[in-house]
Amino acid sequence: MAGGKSASPFTMSPIRVLIADDHTLFRRGLVSLLNETKEFAVVGEANDGPESVRLTTRLRPDVLLMDVHMPGGGGVEAVQQLREVAPAVPVIMLTVSESDEDLLGAIRAGARGYFLKNAETEELYDGIRRAAAGEAVLDPALVERLFQHAARSGSPGADTPLSFRETEILRLVAEGFTNREVAARLSVSENTVKTHLARIFEKLGTTSRSEAAALARARGWLPLN
Repeated sequence: MAGGKSASPFTMSPIRVLIADDHTLFRRGLVSLLNETKEFAVVGEANDGPESVRLTTRLRPDVLLMDVHMPGGGGVEAVQQLREVAPAVPVIMLTVSESDEDLLGAIRAGARGYFLKNAETEELYDGIRRAAAGEAVLDPALVERLFQHAARSGSPGADTPLSFRETEILRLVAEGFTNREVAARLSVSENTVKTHLARIFEKLGTTSRSEAAALARARGWLPLN
């Protein structure tokens, strides 16, 4: 247009992302995927939870993408630490784990998002944008699961003396699962299940699995069916 001024479009700074994952090939692939968009810039990479905490406090990224399970220090523990040292940095868990325990544990620890590694690329991009803007985000594939858990839990049980893990173990025991089956479903060792059961018996003043389950149901800490 003759005589018109050429407008200079406003260029926003890229969203700075830190990635924590112990699988090098996946991490490097994600780095390339994000950097080639020009909308995101990967500012650091970590192999485990403790390293992610150190890098986050030093680099202050806009968003931290972190796996749940990593040797040397997991993501949930790192989220709990980051809530103390870098509470303004939103954490999105990016993992293969579809476990209710991991999902709810991450949310309770302070994660602002949870995505599976097979999520659609655009869904992940949108999740990063929204997390950077202060929103909580969740993989669409997990929304139904979260609602199902809320429906199962209901409002009773708020005064339970049991922790979330203990309640989850007792629920599975009440449904008839063996210690080995409970361990497999929760990705923990059988000894860990036995230790939690011993604590459950001590807290409830019971001596058997059936007695503990019956008491918990009677007091509204477990569903009746």
